[in-house]
Amino acid sequence: CSIISVSPKLSAIEDDEMSQTWRTLVHKQQSQQSLQKHNLECASPDLCISLLSHKLIFGSLCHKLHTVDEEWMDQFVTQGGLTALFDALEAMGVGGVIGFQEALMQLECVACIKAVMNSEYGLLFVIKSKDFMHRLAEALNTNNRLMKTQIFQLLSALCLFSDEGNEAVLEALQDYKKKRGFRYRFSLLLQELRSAETAEYSACIIALINCLLKASEDLKIRCRLRNEFNALGLQDVLASERFIADEALSTQLNIFEESFTEDNHLMEMPGAVDINSHEDMFRAVFEKVYNTSNAETFLNILQNLLIIDRDSTKGEAIWKMFEQFVENAVRMDTIDEDKMNKVMMKGYEHLRTALNHEENRKRIPGAGLTPMVAASENSPLISGVTSPFSHPLPPPPPPPPPPPALGGMPPPPPPP
Repeated sequence: CSIISVSPKLSAIEDDEMSQTWRTLVHKQQSQQSLQKHNLECASPDLCISLLSHKLIFGSLCHKLHTVDEEWMDQFVTQGGLTALFDALEAMGVGGVIGFQEALMQLECVACIKAVMNSEYGLLFVIKSKDFMHRLAEALNTNNRLMKTQIFQLLSALCLFSDEGNEAVLEALQDYKKKRGFRYRFSLLLQELRSAETAEYSACIIALINCLLKASEDLKIRCRLRNEFNALGLQDVLASERFIADEALSTQLNIFEESFTEDNHLMEMPGAVDINSHEDMFRAVFEKVYNTSNAETFLNILQNLLIIDRDSTKGEAIWKMFEQFVENAVRMDTIDEDKMNKVMMKGYEHLRTALNHEENRKRIPGAGLTPMVAASENSPLISGVTSPFSHPLPPPPPPPPPPPALGGMPPPPPPP
């Protein structure tokens, strides 16, 4: 049983809008591959690797990779086959405008990478190598939509393969964010989804989002990831996709909605508090600390949070640091100063990285954002959510009544 359904889907290119030039190139490429296929049937891994500099062998190599045994595949990977494939992919103009022939060769090269990752050994090899994961994500910097579709499919498979695969995908998106000057790690997915020209491409991107959410068994992590997507305007984009009649797209939209509903049900708390509502959560915390010694502390925290700049990477890092510190503190059964110091040091390191990224981002013209994405990302991070201060708070609960007087003595005065 295949780990990944590997198919270049070149037949999808052959539609009514395909130019005669493209048809000619495809036919020529397929003819050359059929002549080379017999030459690679008995080829050793090192010979195939040495031939990768001749780009016309991609199609025949892909056919061979589907038929080799596990030992041959292990040798191909350990002797540098994947490295040679990624080198070839980067040499074919990833990141720039490409022509028809280059686009076709890119598709075949990615199909070879998918064939290698269709084996468990190849998949584990990619997951354990940060360089391969980062190069796979970097290959998304192209105008070849069909190639990006295949890469998104690979990332989806990695998410569901293991927890390590899911973490590797998140890290690769984080690395892509830094290299391309995006402010958020999921900006690329939202940008591609907004500019998608076909329902198939939209379904592929939403499938990756669903895989990222489904891969984690931790409910809080799933909700946190979903909130990251929603803060970038995902719900608005998905609402517009609902009007497109496409079975694959509808399936992915339904999976997203069902997962969202299920997690909301699991996160329900007693007292009808909607923990996904910023306003409800603020009111619940306010009522919990009101008329206690923690009320002044809560007010001081709010005053400091109000100072944080919402449109800077530094502000984002402060929020993250605050979140991590509070989460670790709540989970502690005993006061562990060493652990808290480690959390603080990690937070300071994250803040230092954010400040450096802010400086580097200023030096990148356009910061890798289209006007639509830039407008979305300069909007409040809590897009479409009502502010807790937009409605007056309900009157605080009255203080408890004083105890009855004893022996005719008057009751004590209420606390100041």
